Amino acid sequence: MSKIDKSLITTNQRGEKVLWVDILEKKNAPDQYGNTHTVTLYNKDTRTTIYLGDFKPQEFGNAASAPAPQDDSEKEGEDLPF
Repeated sequence: MSKIDKSLITTNQRGEKVLWVDILEKKNAPDQYGNTHTVTLYNKDTRTTIYLGDFKPQEFGNAASAPAPQDDSEKEGEDLPF
């Protein structure tokens, strides 16, 4: 059973199936896991809010989070598993 009523999935102008969600910043600072935002879905027919989850923003392509490249001298001594 799904929390999401299938009637909440609509079709946009391009004919794609979409689900409109609300992303809200948490009022009381990050939680114990560092989550700063909440994702919810509002059902205007029943006037209920469906909680979908929490998250913290991630940056992709950030050089600070990418592993440092290895130089060729380190690779020569590696044993490959194949």
